[in-house]
Amino acid sequence: MKSIIGEGSSVEEAVDQALKRLGVRIDQVNVRVLEEQRGRLFGLLGGRKFRVEVTPRGETAERLEEIVGGTMRHLGIPSQVEVVSDNGDYTVQIGTVDSDGLLIGKHGETLYALEHLLNRIVHKDRNEQGRVRVDVGGYRERRDDQLREKALGMARRVKETGREVSTDPLFSPDRRIIHLALSNDTSVRTYTVGDGLYKSVVVAPSDRGSGRSTGRPSGRPGGRSRSRSRPGQRRSRSRS
Repeated sequence: MKSIIGEGSSVEEAVDQALKRLGVRIDQVNVRVLEEQRGRLFGLLGGRKFRVEVTPRGETAERLEEIVGGTMRHLGIPSQVEVVSDNGDYTVQIGTVDSDGLLIGKHGETLYALEHLLNRIVHKDRNEQGRVRVDVGGYRERRDDQLREKALGMARRVKETGREVSTDPLFSPDRRIIHLALSNDTSVRTYTVGDGLYKSVVVAPSDRGSGRSTGRPSGRPGGRSRSRSRPGQRRSRSRS
């Protein structure tokens, strides 16, 4: 089923026209306003005219399946591709005979790169807000379970020692699992540090307030720190 162009004196009228032609409901489509035209003589005659593009949401799943399936054929990898849509999000499930490791890559690098690319493609349509998730041979489920266990173990260590602990640098999908795993634990808090695609998640005691701490002692022994002022610069002191 392809996109339909609707026209009307309002966006709602244009959308309704397209919906009737498609035979679907508004919650089953993505809508994009193409243009707004005014009538002659500064809009006094003819009124406004709107054009919208209405696309069934099933189109996104079909498009993802075509893109991934075509990529696998281009790479010469026999595979089975299935796209599952759930609450507006999409899971691309890829099954291969003996190429799972190649598609996953070290620490999931290849898999996450493909996922990032697919999200960029899908979100070129500003009306498409769904998240695309890629899984190869059940890797994501196993990986998510490992990360949840890691997060719980880190939280236990923080509670026992009162000190912050951090993960190795992780991709965004992995960091999200750590954050979610501890989101309901009020005794700890999590935040992200680092630059680029790889960043670390820090798990810290929640009673340290909202300020971010590296867990490293600052200044000189005894907790004192001394700052130097540049020539011509005065130091200011404030009392609280």
